Amino acid sequence: MPLWSRCLMARISPVLTALLLQCVSSVRSRAENRVDYRYEDYIEDNDRIHIRTHAVYAEQALNAKAVVKGNFVYDGISGATPTGAAAPAGSDRLPTQNFQDIRRAGSVELDWTAGRFISRPQISYSEESDYRSVGLSWNQSIEFNQKNTILNLGVSRNFDQVTGFWLRNKTLWKDKDTWDGLIGVTQLLGPNTYVTANFTVGVADGYLTDPYKGVHFRYDFPVDGYNADPSAAVGENRPNQRIKQVGYLGVTHFVSPLNGSVDANYRLHHDDWGIWANTATVQWNQKVGEKLLISPLVRYHVQSAADFYAPVFNGTLVDPSGVNAALQSDGSLLFEGDAGFPGDGRAFSVPAWPQYYSADYRLSHLETWTFGVGIHWQVHEHVSIDLAYKRYLMQGLDDVTLSAAYPQANVFTMGIGFQW
Repeated sequence: MPLWSRCLMARISPVLTALLLQCVSSVRSRAENRVDYRYEDYIEDNDRIHIRTHAVYAEQALNAKAVVKGNFVYDGISGATPTGAAAPAGSDRLPTQNFQDIRRAGSVELDWTAGRFISRPQISYSEESDYRSVGLSWNQSIEFNQKNTILNLGVSRNFDQVTGFWLRNKTLWKDKDTWDGLIGVTQLLGPNTYVTANFTVGVADGYLTDPYKGVHFRYDFPVDGYNADPSAAVGENRPNQRIKQVGYLGVTHFVSPLNGSVDANYRLHHDDWGIWANTATVQWNQKVGEKLLISPLVRYHVQSAADFYAPVFNGTLVDPSGVNAALQSDGSLLFEGDAGFPGDGRAFSVPAWPQYYSADYRLSHLETWTFGVGIHWQVHEHVSIDLAYKRYLMQGLDDVTLSAAYPQANVFTMGIGFQW
């Protein structure tokens, strides 16, 4: 059963998410007390992954300086996902496995304002059948220049555990720990424009491999009968550390003649697994009358492959350390260690496995497009309704990974909010 955190894409660190949201809220008036419910349906084409999400968000002012915020998420996931094994000869259909799981997650945050200092401690928890996580974060904002400039600082620590391993009928858990730190600034450029710039550094240590993803090793022996079944695979093996750097630049500008605003941002990601990723998003927010807001969106993402990614690796399942062989004149093979090796044949070497290897398509050279539109309707002074649709498209760029590996999906969202 694939891990929830790996079903779609790598999760954005809590400190980054919290601070990006905070940067928007810091330049506008304090939100009202509220309770919001949201339902989202993520449906991949060809009956692959289907995710149903129920989320509740609540915000309550305790006094003029303190606001408590809570969020609860309940996810149900089912479907099929590629295992990482190679497609059978002559086929473009990848082996998949079916699964289902439930995720329950929540967080509590306190926003405390003291003069020009805004502190945001947060604790979060997430649990699935094979993954659990406890997160702690602290975000600090400092206002300068008559609140036109905001310095943003943040740090988060995640304590995760991964399972999927059994020994003598006992479930084994492995640790994965993550640190993230952020420094950034939000600058008001005028009554209609503000920009946000952030830089994040993150370090993940521990078990970073997906225990449900496989890798196929194949060597083209000159004699039939030695090549492994393409559907046979061994578990992947990723490094036990990942260091990333993320730069973010966003701008929001209100266009008075059109009674709308544009949100544009760019994100640059790099890590020591060899991945460079660029993500650009543009969203237009058009106000229609006094109660309706329509927001079309487009997002583009492109990334290079991890250093240890390949759809199929060169080697054999029976000899991870490599082996020398020789083709005999009668068409048979002798291997090093066999009597009479190398005999009268032509010798060749089967390579050893690399130190790290993964056939997970999400680590390949790829691009994604997201197109969507959202509608926010302020039905009443205290009631609002949100509807949204997004189309998600992913395709490979390396000309070796089968196109069947990459998903396309429809995402439907609906929600209702109560403010007072």
